[in-house]
Amino acid sequence: MQRHVFAARPLPGMALAENFCYRGSMPANEPMQSDGMPLLVTAAVIFDGRRVLLTRRPENKRHPGYWEFPGGKVEPGESPEQSLVREMREELDVSVKVGDIFAVVHYRYEWGAVLILAYECQLTSGPLRNHGVAEHCWVLPAELDDFRILPADQPIIARLQTLQRPS
Repeated sequence: MQRHVFAARPLPGMALAENFCYRGSMPANEPMQSDGMPLLVTAAVIFDGRRVLLTRRPENKRHPGYWEFPGGKVEPGESPEQSLVREMREELDVSVKVGDIFAVVHYRYEWGAVLILAYECQLTSGPLRNHGVAEHCWVLPAELDDFRILPADQPIIARLQTLQRPS
């Protein structure tokens, strides 16, 4: 499988789109959205001290039972940040402040390609309630390898495991 990973931060005064470069080719026979683009999804990287939030996918969704970073598909007319705020409210009944891009990942599943914009976020309301997820947990980065996590999230895990966060 072809995978490209980027860590990006917008330059001051510039939008992310002006700084984002896509490296790599997209094979012509790769299944994608009807407009030929990968499915754009967002993910929230939320810390509680040194622990990071994971959610488990419900049994009625694609990839049931897999763990992932919370987030989801960007709907038409939404910015990625708006999508992430909506997804966090729908999945966990919380509000978040969306911060900087943490990582950008391109991954090709057998059903098509995804482009993940992972943002570092802060919870601004709580408590977490499992509305659109099977369950959630807070995990140390060193423990992430013990979970069955979606393949597309693996580069985010690798980045988390290289960070040194204060307690």
